Amino acid sequence: MNKFQKPLAWLVHLYTASGAFLGILALMAAAEGEIRYAFLLLVGAGVIDATDGLLARAIQVQRVLPGFSGAQVDNAVDVLTFIWAPIFIMGHENLLPHPFWLAVPVLAALYAYGQVNMKTPDNFFLGFPSYWNIVAMYLYWFRPGPVTAVLMVVIPGIFSFIPTRYLYPSRNSAYWKPSWILGSVWTVLLVFLLLQADPSLAWVWVSLYYPVYYLVVSFYLDWNIRQTQKEV
Repeated sequence: MNKFQKPLAWLVHLYTASGAFLGILALMAAAEGEIRYAFLLLVGAGVIDATDGLLARAIQVQRVLPGFSGAQVDNAVDVLTFIWAPIFIMGHENLLPHPFWLAVPVLAALYAYGQVNMKTPDNFFLGFPSYWNIVAMYLYWFRPGPVTAVLMVVIPGIFSFIPTRYLYPSRNSAYWKPSWILGSVWTVLLVFLLLQADPSLAWVWVSLYYPVYYLVVSFYLDWNIRQTQKEV
């Protein structure tokens, strides 16, 4: 181990932890009614979440700092930025017809994070991976009617309890390259839309290409793995 590895490992952990700072700023912005700014901060936190694992593995932080769990820090950050902040926005902005419906993402997310095998040995998420930040963002843009809004939280909520595999883009080898390319373009598009006070709904619809890709590939890979297991 050279003298730079420990400082670099701690810098990676600090990078992960900075996502929580963005999450707190997002909550403060949302409380002040600055919803687009709040979502921009959550997108920033998502970028950190997508890239910190790559840095951690490159620097081998587990080997360098075996007494400190970056995974635990990452989970704590994710709970804030993927769950509590976006659910707060849903409630603050009245994106659902009644606050009662906020119980759906709350309970679904807590169930997901309570699962010991939330992340499988072959690097998939098991059950809907609590992307409530994305759900909240599209609720905010589309402002659908009451029934559609409820369905937009109930359907992913139900899938949180169904052990279907979902891509873990920073860890899966399957579809790694297209996932990163399409995901990077999608992130830029989200920022572009959030910087506009009144974004074109046509572009919002176009931006759904990545969530659709993610779900289709995830369901296909889950089906393929199940078929392979049946044949064994």
